[in-house]
Amino acid sequence: MKLFIILFLNLINVTNAFELKTGDIILISFNCYECKLIEEETHSNYSHSGVIQIKNGEVNVLQALTNVHAIKLSEFLKYKRKDTQSLILRAKESELIEGEISQNEFEKVYQEKFKGLKFDSFYSWENFDEEGREKLYCSEFVSKFIDHFMIQPTIPRPMTYNLHLEFWKKYFKGNVPEGELGNSPASFLTDNRFLILGPLHD
Repeated sequence: MKLFIILFLNLINVTNAFELKTGDIILISFNCYECKLIEEETHSNYSHSGVIQIKNGEVNVLQALTNVHAIKLSEFLKYKRKDTQSLILRAKESELIEGEISQNEFEKVYQEKFKGLKFDSFYSWENFDEEGREKLYCSEFVSKFIDHFMIQPTIPRPMTYNLHLEFWKKYFKGNVPEGELGNSPASFLTDNRFLILGPLHD
């Protein structure tokens, strides 16, 4: 009996209590030095984010990294820092969960408005390339993409870089965007439009 209980508890620990859906947000601790500093600046365990896409029976993640593109969930999770867990969030109220939008519409918005947009390494909420196309960092992409299906839009907040100011001075070449509006993966944790479903057991 004791062995059965132990096996049952282990099964609970590796089984998700939810089913992933298109439009869910996934947060991870990205395995890079700069990302660790971002986590410390934002007082969270997360430095990268993406949007779940269920397509043709496969689970993908839409992300802004180098550019905006789709990647298999299994590949996305390889970016994760060792011994950390990813976290899944879901909109409390949106056209996605109310069933008012189709998978085709989700794909259309992604293809026509976001796919291929360049990554914004300067973390600016309003930044454009030489062709006038918006550049996006990871959580900015997630917010602006998901906002197409949300009832209430994202409200960007002042960002801070105080904990590792000397590093950021070098990173931004002296022009640290202290106090400029934006967001981070941690922003989703305190955004009351979203429900935290829990860690994804991978």
